[in-house]
Amino acid sequence: MPRTALTVGTCHAEPGQITYGSFEGPSLPTGGSDSLAVIMAQGKEDGPVLWLTANIHGNEVCGIPVIHRLLTAELCAHLRGTIVAMPTLNPSGLRTHRRHPYYDDRDPNRTFPGLRRETGEPREPTVYERLTARLLEAIRGSASYYVDLHTASILSVPFSIRDRVLYRKESEKAAAVALSEQLDEMTAAFGFPVVMEYRVGGYVAKELHRSTTGAALQELRLPAFTVELGPHTIVDERNVGAAIIGLRNLLRWAQMLGGEPEVMPALPRPATRQRLRREDGPYPPAAGILDYRVKPGDTLAAGGVMADLCDLWGRPVGDGVIRVQAESWVIGLEDGILAYPGAAIAHVAVIEDSPTVDVWPA
Repeated sequence: MPRTALTVGTCHAEPGQITYGSFEGPSLPTGGSDSLAVIMAQGKEDGPVLWLTANIHGNEVCGIPVIHRLLTAELCAHLRGTIVAMPTLNPSGLRTHRRHPYYDDRDPNRTFPGLRRETGEPREPTVYERLTARLLEAIRGSASYYVDLHTASILSVPFSIRDRVLYRKESEKAAAVALSEQLDEMTAAFGFPVVMEYRVGGYVAKELHRSTTGAALQELRLPAFTVELGPHTIVDERNVGAAIIGLRNLLRWAQMLGGEPEVMPALPRPATRQRLRREDGPYPPAAGILDYRVKPGDTLAAGGVMADLCDLWGRPVGDGVIRVQAESWVIGLEDGILAYPGAAIAHVAVIEDSPTVDVWPA
């Protein structure tokens, strides 16, 4: 299909223009449907197609103004190819300011087609699984690249999440390596600090292969990654501006936009240049009240103290501190000050020592 003939839902691309439409969402018992807004910006020359989405978690709002501010008439005038943008993948969550849509109790970012946990029981696809199956087919039919915009905890730094590429047969390994190398180039062009996803076992157990970009990468073999834009609930202006620069630089890398790369503003970055992997933790040994000693963007040496732990009277619980096991770059602190056994108090990035291309677990 020629790029100039691109249609997603009711939105039809027009060379040199920004066009608007919708993608039909779940039907509502009260009538109508929860349609997704679609915006297309198309250049006058054919070229690649970048899909750009945001707000699959309804309280993660920072990506919406990124899309609105990126897609301008000036950008369109210099663009080669097409940007397909959806400012919210979760209109019901956006309306109610909740992470999940109120008509489906699953994390919407674990509902895209892909290997599912086997329960041994028959089950029908959920409301949101039906939507994401159609959405992934629309991506399959047009996308060259895909970026999904998220936010993390209230106290968190901006970074990109890069999945490892999984393959099933040895004959698929070479293509997986090539895709992985392309993904490295893509995230480097965007310019945020890059953090690998969890190790393979945790990745599949958490169903991250059924996330937006996880499904695009693993099922469609499409270069795709996730951007975390700092705190949920609010719009961080610094991170919005940085994301717009990152996306324009990504367009230049993809030969969809001319000119030299723009300088990325100063962002918190890890002390090491080694590859990093996302990890939950540390975990408190008992319930208590947290008093964090660090802020997002800090680096802790192995054994470093992340937080003090006391009871409600201010008396130390255990030895009174919670430490990290390995050298850790703090990417986000959990909301609030309450500690419970088995609940991570932060999200960190640790040095990655496993391959970026791996075999699907049995």
